[in-house]
Amino acid sequence: MDALQSSEQVFTVAGAVATQVSRVDLATLGLTERAHLQQWVIAHPELLGPDVLIITFEFDQWATAAGTHPRDRLDVLGLGRDGRLVLAELKRGKAPDTVELQAIKYAAMASRFTEDTLAELHASFVSQQDSGLLTQAEALEKLESHATEGLTPDTLLSPRIVLLAEDFSPTVTASVVWLNEQGVDITLRRYLAYKTSSHEIIVTVSSYYPVPDVATFEVIPRLRSAAQATPEALPEVPWSHEDLTLLRSLPFDVPHAVLDLCSKTPGEWVGASSVYEQAGVEHGSGMGRLAGFGYSVRTRFHRSNPPWSSGWATGGVNQQYYRVDEEVAASWLAVQEQFTPLSPASNPEDA
Repeated sequence: MDALQSSEQVFTVAGAVATQVSRVDLATLGLTERAHLQQWVIAHPELLGPDVLIITFEFDQWATAAGTHPRDRLDVLGLGRDGRLVLAELKRGKAPDTVELQAIKYAAMASRFTEDTLAELHASFVSQQDSGLLTQAEALEKLESHATEGLTPDTLLSPRIVLLAEDFSPTVTASVVWLNEQGVDITLRRYLAYKTSSHEIIVTVSSYYPVPDVATFEVIPRLRSAAQATPEALPEVPWSHEDLTLLRSLPFDVPHAVLDLCSKTPGEWVGASSVYEQAGVEHGSGMGRLAGFGYSVRTRFHRSNPPWSSGWATGGVNQQYYRVDEEVAASWLAVQEQFTPLSPASNPEDA
């Protein structure tokens, strides 16, 4: 039992007598991920956060532009009041070290859902739960009514991720903290199970990350000017030769691969799988590195747009594509020549 686990103390109380209960894991109790943990979440969506409506569960009907069908199963799909999807990945016991990469993959695929597809899935879910029949039109109305801040293609493009497990390794928590710093919305929630002396099972669920900041508990003077100030949206700015030179000097292997491949055929689309292969990274890692680059675009380059255009293949849900125009391609190739080491035969010292 680690320090965090032992820090929570749970008691049964009978008047003045308080009896501490013992920690126990779900496997020991014979409780499973799909038959038990998942059903708890479906019955009590608040386990994923406030105001979550369950759309469906165990979704695995993915399709690519090439007509293949990835065998990936999303545990629970919900909808928040803000119109954003909520993707939940559930794990019995300690989450595996790659759980955040798995969730990012699901978020990328789920971001291609449309309102009509979600309505169809929710209508089917309602019928499976024996809670009455619901037409697709009625399901869509229900989803739109729940999303009080609007259900639009834009809100669906940015799913929230919730990972629910008994524990998380330091590599997972470090990755999740970094991804949140890059703008990827991932929440860690933790459950703990206890068994009383009368063999009753108690399960607690709490937020593991993010944790309250010290500033949450502070009361400070409020400046009128600060209260009235609103941040301005960053503009779209063309990428100059100097911008691309700075980008080339930074350790962004996946963005470099995007520009390398796209610059060979300006105006033509290049698939993300080719980019990740060029950079020598796995799919999930590549997505995370592009997310991190998006943060640098805003903070270091002070603009909202990367040096390429992006899109998704018609009918596909997990393959993003990139392309650059001729001007960016020419500048990037020129920059690459500046950074390419001279071969021994062309070294001036050998002349």
